[in-house]
Amino acid sequence: MGFRDLRLFNKAILAKQAWRIHTQPSSLVARVLQGFYFTRARWKIGCGNDTYIYHDRWLPRDGCFKISSPRVLGNFAKVNDIITASGSWDSSLIRSSFHQDEAEAILSLPRPRHSCSDSLIWHYDKKGDYIVRSGYWVATGHSGVAGSSSSNTTAWWTKYWKLHIPPKIKIFIWKAYHDWIPTCANLANHGCNMNELLLSANDCLKTEELELLCILMWRFWFRRNKWKHEKQWLDDESCLSWARQHLSDFQHFHNKTYHSPVKIPPKRWEAPVMGTIKVNTDAAWCSQKKKFGLGAVIRDSAGSVLASVATPVYALVTVVVAEGWALERGATLARQLRFSAVSLESDCLEVIKALVKQTKFKSELGHVLDSISDVCNSFDKHIFLYTPRSGNQVAHNLAKFALAIDYEQTWPTGPTCIATLVAADFQHISLS
Repeated sequence: MGFRDLRLFNKAILAKQAWRIHTQPSSLVARVLQGFYFTRARWKIGCGNDTYIYHDRWLPRDGCFKISSPRVLGNFAKVNDIITASGSWDSSLIRSSFHQDEAEAILSLPRPRHSCSDSLIWHYDKKGDYIVRSGYWVATGHSGVAGSSSSNTTAWWTKYWKLHIPPKIKIFIWKAYHDWIPTCANLANHGCNMNELLLSANDCLKTEELELLCILMWRFWFRRNKWKHEKQWLDDESCLSWARQHLSDFQHFHNKTYHSPVKIPPKRWEAPVMGTIKVNTDAAWCSQKKKFGLGAVIRDSAGSVLASVATPVYALVTVVVAEGWALERGATLARQLRFSAVSLESDCLEVIKALVKQTKFKSELGHVLDSISDVCNSFDKHIFLYTPRSGNQVAHNLAKFALAIDYEQTWPTGPTCIATLVAADFQHISLS
């Protein structure tokens, strides 16, 4: 199963039972278990009537969800005290009452379009639900959402997965990287970190050397098991010779086609059907400015730009939430221009899948998805589409443009930075 610590795994399963009891919160057992196990859960703010600002856990950040700012609003102030009558955050009151980092975190929280109650969610799952995997993830000392990958890990695994070696060895390397093999855990205890070893090998070795290293590591694992169970030892020279021969045989049998893939041309923007407009959206992030740029462009079936918008947003949210905001902004612009048949396209697969499948998220992303659905329900006809980045270049450049401005800008066509891309898309659809 991949779990090394059964004690922590059992705790994660037990917490799952506690989460089920949460669905019946009036019982005494539920209240006791919530206090013991739900220190990693937090409140998602709806109307704010049920959550105390200084006593409850509700601020979305790793480690501690409680407010640490001085209690200038009163010991028993509730979150609804910092929400205006229109349902938005009271930014002036928040900035004057909380530390800067906490004020920015509060103002970054998406607000629901309709009034709803506060609800308890599990912070370490993107949907807000407790699952055993995320409970084990937290129990082992990790932070962030369970199963999410950093950009370094993603880049590393992308390269390893493209190696021309047997699939079983790729899986072995993946398990070794995540310390799911007992020997790797023992090596880590003795100061040999497999993660660092594999990352260093990825940076220093050529592809052919990396392939040989992976097969050799698998052979050493085989040698360890053979000695442990059969008391037969394979010397280093025979392991190296076997690894070289195995790699040669495998690559010869597969005719090296894996290293010479047929290059598929990148996907280009596709025009909507006649009578329909297409809204393309994207979000870009600048870590230095702690700022998101949102971009949206509306085009017709001929590829002509009907409107575009670039919106800068200072917020500490996930990229997925920002992608949702961009889609909502594009949909709102289409509604303001009174279009009735709309295709909404984004390169964020997670948001598009959630909207198509109407997945319910308990996390703050749920507020954003609900807002998008509310806007789109005003259209006579709408559809959500996914496109890779190569088919979303105009919106992507608008999002990057938004990082360089301080206020939202809209155009009946667009800024000069997208003119070349729009012309290229126009030429493409004219030739197709």
